[in-house]
Amino acid sequence: MKCQHIVANIMSHRVNALILVLVMALAPLVPLASAHPSIGLTTDSSHVILSPGEATNLTLTIHNNGSSIETYSVAVSGFGSAWEIIPADANVSNVIPTYSATTTIAIRLATSAVPSDSGILTIKVHEPDANVSSEIEVTLSVQPMYLPAINANLAGDNGLVQMAPGDELNLSIGITNSGNVNDTILLSADQSPDITGFWANWTTGGGSNNSNSTGGNSTGGNSTGGNSTGGNSTGGNSTGGNSTGGNSTGGNSTGGNSTGGNSTGGNSSSGDGLDSRSARSGTIPQGWLVRFVDDSMDTMNPAEMRYATLQVIIPSNQEPGYIGFDLFAASVFGNYSVSTTLVVNVTAIHDLSFSHTPGQTLLPGDNTTSTVEITSLSSADGDWTWQAMVEIGDCTVELSEYQSFILKDSVYDLEMAITAGTNLNSIPSSQKQTLSTNYIDFTSTATAGWAQQYLPDLMEKEA
Repeated sequence: MKCQHIVANIMSHRVNALILVLVMALAPLVPLASAHPSIGLTTDSSHVILSPGEATNLTLTIHNNGSSIETYSVAVSGFGSAWEIIPADANVSNVIPTYSATTTIAIRLATSAVPSDSGILTIKVHEPDANVSSEIEVTLSVQPMYLPAINANLAGDNGLVQMAPGDELNLSIGITNSGNVNDTILLSADQSPDITGFWANWTTGGGSNNSNSTGGNSTGGNSTGGNSTGGNSTGGNSTGGNSTGGNSTGGNSTGGNSTGGNSTGGNSSSGDGLDSRSARSGTIPQGWLVRFVDDSMDTMNPAEMRYATLQVIIPSNQEPGYIGFDLFAASVFGNYSVSTTLVVNVTAIHDLSFSHTPGQTLLPGDNTTSTVEITSLSSADGDWTWQAMVEIGDCTVELSEYQSFILKDSVYDLEMAITAGTNLNSIPSSQKQTLSTNYIDFTSTATAGWAQQYLPDLMEKEA
């Protein structure tokens, strides 16, 4: 019997302990109230959880346990400055005994709220005739929000960057922790960062080793579960140039990130959970190098902004045009990604080389046709305009055309009609000796005057 008594005693203690645990577990679910017997209070929720910028309504029910019709005043207190809490009715009137009346309390959380702004809302209902009151408490919690933001507007002209084939640029990209808790943000181009790989490396190697997309192939991407990435509208490109002197050298309410997207740096982008690797194809052309020099922004404080360096290298044979590619920022703690689009305007290179095929030797008054062979070294087709001028001597030149459309990598012939003048006084004396060695046809009327005027002088110089 003594053993049975001991066993019964132990069982009694276990039952008491179990009841105590159950009471402690249920306690947070029941609003704490300090009530006068004549005023009963209940709310439709004992715990309000909001993300920054969110709002909700709390319903308060007042029970008239007295014996007369009453009017009650409603007041709220106890919450921090991040919360805006306003009763819809300052007074609830004409509540009949044994009946209840409801009123609404509007609750809004500031966009800058952080989890430490969580607190307690105290609702006090006062009946002035008997000067009695009851209070009820509601727990207020700020939902942790993980929200990376990426802004390419700092690069080029609001995200439109001009580069020539073969160029290499380092661009500054703005990265912001728009969440309300500390976060580590991973960066990548072309595909969402590999958050799964980040955590695998973190747990096995003590750190992250996320890689970037290079040469148009992603080596460290991760899924976005269907991220929507905003694009930029880009028009056509004019590559024509003009040559002077015959040559041209280049003319979010997130609720824990459970709802839609957010706006980052003026580019609309939406994010989703990153539960699997993305199957989306890359947007970086083959032969390009686009990568973040440092692809991990570790331990960023809420609202902190940092600059990441994006390296862009274009192959020398790249065709001109507009190329857009996606830049991603992902929260490692929120498992959430956003993206923006950077557009590179690959400009055309305009350049030509010239080879001159001279015509026949001219005597005064004669003319000939001379050809300039033009080779296009440009990366695009172009319209070219020409002009020709005489640098020395008495002659005139006339082009066969003054504007030409030349295809890239092509050869084009431009003809010039050259006419020698009859006034050779403009010829320097140093060149007259050379003229005397040329054959002179004295039967030509075009040379008769010239021979009579200059031949004695030339013969004297020869002697």
